[in-house]
Amino acid sequence: MPELPHGWRMRNSAGEVEGPPPEDDYSDSGSEEPFDIKPDSEGWDDVEDDSEPVSIQCLLTDEKFPSAKAMIEHCKDKLGFDFVAIQQQHKLDFYSSIKLVNYIRAEVKAGKEKPDVSDPTLWADDKYLQPTLEDDALLFGLDELDDTPLAVDGDDAEAGDERKA
Repeated sequence: MPELPHGWRMRNSAGEVEGPPPEDDYSDSGSEEPFDIKPDSEGWDDVEDDSEPVSIQCLLTDEKFPSAKAMIEHCKDKLGFDFVAIQQQHKLDFYSSIKLVNYIRAEVKAGKEKPDVSDPTLWADDKYLQPTLEDDALLFGLDELDDTPLAVDGDDAEAGDERKA
């Protein structure tokens, strides 16, 4: 009969065969209890979080922000550049929004303070799917902007509700 691995058991018409007991029975470790590996147990305080703080560069300047929403609000309030309104005006999907971000960054890099965003064909080229800014955190934070409530006034509020329906 073949020797079975630790903790295995085999039954057939000829009978039953058991392998040696599992090696992890803690009987020879000197400890009567297994290790406590719960996150709130002792010793976990020194484990460092691998995540790095997010830093999103402004679309038009070198200023950094902790979130996409904070950066977008800065662009709108301080620079008069409303990225969300541009997305809505041109009915941009996720990939078109990525192209728009990379187009804006490329134009700013080329020296234009406020890029022309009036015509979506300007950023329609697939080359704008490649990040202009290395490790651009904004590209990962674009989905965060989908949650941004639209600021609408009076009669426009009803029209906004109809568009969502």
